[in-house]
Amino acid sequence: PEAAVTCVSLAVALDCATAGSPLAAEALLVENLASPLVPHLVAGLGLVGDPAAMEAATPGAGGGVPPPTAALEPLLAVVTRVANGPRFFVEQSPGDLRGVSKGAAAPRKTRETVYKPCARYDRLLNDFTQLLVSSGAVDALASLFALCDRPKEQSVEPVPPAILAGLRLLESLIESGGSFSGGVSEGQGSLIVALRATALAGLPSLLTSVLLQTENETRAPVLADPILAASRLPANFVPVATVTMRLLNNIHAVFGPREVQSVLSSSDLRVETHHLLSVCLAICCGEWDRAPKESEERRDGKDDGVHDAVVSSVDEEKTSSSSSRWTLEQIASLLDETLLFIGAFALLCPANQDMLRWGRFPTLAQRLPDLPFPYYADVKKKAALFPTLVAVAFRHDTNKAAIARDLSLETLCAFIAKEMEEDVSETSETSQTKQSSSARLAGLPSRFDFANRFPRELWSDAALYFASDA
Repeated sequence: PEAAVTCVSLAVALDCATAGSPLAAEALLVENLASPLVPHLVAGLGLVGDPAAMEAATPGAGGGVPPPTAALEPLLAVVTRVANGPRFFVEQSPGDLRGVSKGAAAPRKTRETVYKPCARYDRLLNDFTQLLVSSGAVDALASLFALCDRPKEQSVEPVPPAILAGLRLLESLIESGGSFSGGVSEGQGSLIVALRATALAGLPSLLTSVLLQTENETRAPVLADPILAASRLPANFVPVATVTMRLLNNIHAVFGPREVQSVLSSSDLRVETHHLLSVCLAICCGEWDRAPKESEERRDGKDDGVHDAVVSSVDEEKTSSSSSRWTLEQIASLLDETLLFIGAFALLCPANQDMLRWGRFPTLAQRLPDLPFPYYADVKKKAALFPTLVAVAFRHDTNKAAIARDLSLETLCAFIAKEMEEDVSETSETSQTKQSSSARLAGLPSRFDFANRFPRELWSDAALYFASDA
């Protein structure tokens, strides 16, 4: 019991000491104070993932002694800050302050105020990330996420905070995987091997288990009545689903679409993926017109989908009086990430393109050209949707016909032609002025760029393919 109390106290103290301080997180790494935390973190995740071990490790929990796993959440926060490095404290994109502690005020960083670590930091950060992967952190996180697959008394319980903290750590590991020096390095290779072995850290299964529990409560498939199912889902389902989709998209971006396509090629994971994508599209479309717009105050302190995933009692009261439990911005973020994933999942993969035709009407291929109207009129939403339509229908006559029934193929041809024109203008300018792609002009992250979602060398072929039936 004394050791448990000490462990929890130290973890909480470390969490408080490093919150909002890049210098403190750097010191943990440079002074070799972060590496000894890794085995404790992995062991704690293992205890949470093993019910028998968890029960044996907390004999005094009922007597007021905190269990060792109570240190897990602050420990996850500290290790995540270290693994994130300077990214944790720097604004990554407009309104996206992923690393800012939810208890701290959101700093407004600019390019001139970016925190610059010491010269040894990058090398030590790569070593620390490799240590996390080789110590089994990805496997331990997969076991943590599997907690949602266990029976619960109430299926509408929010996704636990420990799982949210685990998602943050996994995101930092994946993003660090793209920054290993020397191309596909040892660290990057070990990370993708761990992701393969754990079916992408169990991310698809995390959401699928929540959906299955909801279907068990409603006694009906989610797709039968998405609006009813949305009212029974956990209060933080949409934010957690958004983060999960973003993690899958980050894996696409770092390791390439082929890796994710290969992992999800097994029959059971393909069915799971199909069900998950169908539900996400159905819920987003069903809630779009019912969702209230986000208030200005909340938008100024925009969260990344994880830090505020647990809905507070105040927010619960506000949303209970509205027709939807989530704001329009939350619904739009999930829909954007889902579209990005579908495009990468179907890219130049006939088997996955065929999968989009599974099931009853409307199939996934039929849902894509029937999204809320802004996705065909607003520049930002078109930049999110149209590359996915190109990837889904390219060299697939059935999907192309399904899209053509609701959307003129001339619009796809015009979109590709515009991207080709802008790409030519970019190459004629200096690298400092490259800001003319549709996604970047709309303020979307670079992963939404058409060039990052569909190979440049196939743009002309795609334009001719869609123009033949336009």
